[in-house]
Amino acid sequence: MEYDRFAEIYDVWTDTASSTSPNLAFYLDAYARTSGVVVELGVGDGRIALAAARQGRAMTGVDLSAVMLRRCRERAERDGISALVTLIEADFRTFVLPEPARLVTLPYHSLGHLTTLEAKRDALRQVHAQLAPGGQFIFDDFLMTPARLAYMRQVHLRAEYRLPNGHDALLWVTSLMDEASQTMRVVTWEDELDASGVLLRRQYRPLSLSWLRPEQARTLLEETGFAVEACYGDFSRTAFDPAQADEQVWVARKGQA
Repeated sequence: MEYDRFAEIYDVWTDTASSTSPNLAFYLDAYARTSGVVVELGVGDGRIALAAARQGRAMTGVDLSAVMLRRCRERAERDGISALVTLIEADFRTFVLPEPARLVTLPYHSLGHLTTLEAKRDALRQVHAQLAPGGQFIFDDFLMTPARLAYMRQVHLRAEYRLPNGHDALLWVTSLMDEASQTMRVVTWEDELDASGVLLRRQYRPLSLSWLRPEQARTLLEETGFAVEACYGDFSRTAFDPAQADEQVWVARKGQA
């Protein structure tokens, strides 16, 4: 699984992402406003879910990567919050909860790991099925603009850091963008350097992702039984304006029985 290898650089990846701080605050606020079961899909290493648990919020996390779930579990144990965190290894399209959720979230563009519209539709149907009547679903997705497409096609030095063995490392990234299929192949490579700056090792970690256009996201939500409550253009809850938005952040609700 791609994310099993990506887990090794996940901390660096998230620490250097511009959306990391805003989306953390946004989702923590959503979790604090909700009573009952809160479920985070694509929980990964628990960056958001464990922050909520540290505030006393009981969380259920779902992820398909056993490696990422192990990292999440270890962090919960280290922080003494394991009792507040339930982890489930499952696909977004087939996960089953022990009881219906009041809130399900899918942060950090993680719907993009499903690279076809049908796979995304299956995931949203399953989210709808696992929500309690009146329950809420929140997710964010890339807002792909010509400027973002051009930027992602470039080669960028993402980070410079020190490895556990004491060597310096450089993390590079570029993306192969397929506009017709709305998919991308994100390619990262980590260069390990000796004390003289000589390359000792290079490791590639590719990642397959995709994106939705806003009208597609709305259609998928409505087709799978959701009522759209809001679409924001950023994590400060600014009303969505395609000319100014940085993200597409969707808030939808399952109808009452």
